[in-house]
Amino acid sequence: MGHTSSGKPEAAPQVKRSGTVTMRRIAILSAAFMEMAGFSGSVVSADPVGGGSQPLKCESGPITRTFGRMQWLVYGCADGRSLVVVSAPGNPAMPFYFMFFLKNGRYELVGEGTGRKEATAAAFAELSALSDMQIKALVAEASQ
Repeated sequence: MGHTSSGKPEAAPQVKRSGTVTMRRIAILSAAFMEMAGFSGSVVSADPVGGGSQPLKCESGPITRTFGRMQWLVYGCADGRSLVVVSAPGNPAMPFYFMFFLKNGRYELVGEGTGRKEATAAAFAELSALSDMQIKALVAEASQ
């Protein structure tokens, strides 16, 4: 289930698949989700060669962190401002991911996946309580 920083469920389409959530899939899903939500400028960058756009790459890391008493993998994104938090193997939230991105100078938090709601809700509560300064520090650490 998707979440917004206001805590309300997002109307993003649900995708049920077995296996792990890959970073390529996250890049594609996050770009599509953000496009649908009207945040396309924050998630895609111009492709100077092809003239189109491509998903933001979030491949730095991961670092392992605990949110909602469960392990999550944190990846830094190529823009140096965004990050993706992916449910680690064994986390009952799997498959699920959250993404922090800047919009109008403030961080927004979105999430999507089909893992156990209790596990995602606990992580969402903890992630939404992070200050912009804490998020920037996490971005910097994951991007090393």
